[in-house]
Amino acid sequence: MPELPEVETIVRGLRGKVLHRTIKEVRVYDPLVIRGQGPGEFIQKLQGRRLENILRRGKAIIIKLDNRSYFVIQLMMTGQLILQDSPQELKETRVRLRLCDDRYAHYNDHRRFGRLQVTENLKQIPYFRKLGPEPLGGGFSVEWLKKILREKRVSIKTLLMDSTFIAGIGNIYASEILFQSHIHPGRQACQLKKKEIENLHMATQAVLTQAIRLRGTSINTYRDAKGQKGLFAHHLQVYGREDEDCPRCGRVVVRIVQHGRSTFLCPQCQR
Repeated sequence: MPELPEVETIVRGLRGKVLHRTIKEVRVYDPLVIRGQGPGEFIQKLQGRRLENILRRGKAIIIKLDNRSYFVIQLMMTGQLILQDSPQELKETRVRLRLCDDRYAHYNDHRRFGRLQVTENLKQIPYFRKLGPEPLGGGFSVEWLKKILREKRVSIKTLLMDSTFIAGIGNIYASEILFQSHIHPGRQACQLKKKEIENLHMATQAVLTQAIRLRGTSINTYRDAKGQKGLFAHHLQVYGREDEDCPRCGRVVVRIVQHGRSTFLCPQCQR
């Protein structure tokens, strides 16, 4: 699933190519990915609109339109938003936009879990109503973390993946952040000491920043707006490296399951 670095990479790629372009034509090939309205209304609300700004909130792409409405794209498990000079679709193409310069934006989604919606109010979309602070924003501070973690009697890995706690972190980056922090994923959040919280804050921002610089992590289906793979997969320290040597101490990396999700860690470095 695309997480914060992948979505931020796509947003930056789109912003540099399609800002202030007008949507000339919208084709919906699979209405299952359209939410909040039928395909006819979706097309009517998009066609002829100009793209005023392109933003990210959590794992969602937000495109501000010239009539003060928002085109929201949640990629979910296998969604892709790729710019092409050609109108040729893939079998996974669910929606296609033709822009005024005859460039095409293809929304591809193999598993069709993605969500596309045009809305006048972002709070009409449940995802935005309880979304936590951005981990690279000003609201995410050491002091805020210290205060909030005192009340959380859940594992720190589970908490990092909770979008109501902090926006945009999923399974890949939670494992990497906790490895960099020297924190075991099963530790209760309220048990973390002051230095551990400081390390967690620093690692969160460092891992996400590096992943954005390397244009995200391509393990399965993620591609950026140009259709290219991200490079952060080559820098993963523990995620997906079960039975390999820990890059820090040499002990074997292990995989555990937490709430049905795989977590990777070094049992020597993370206690």
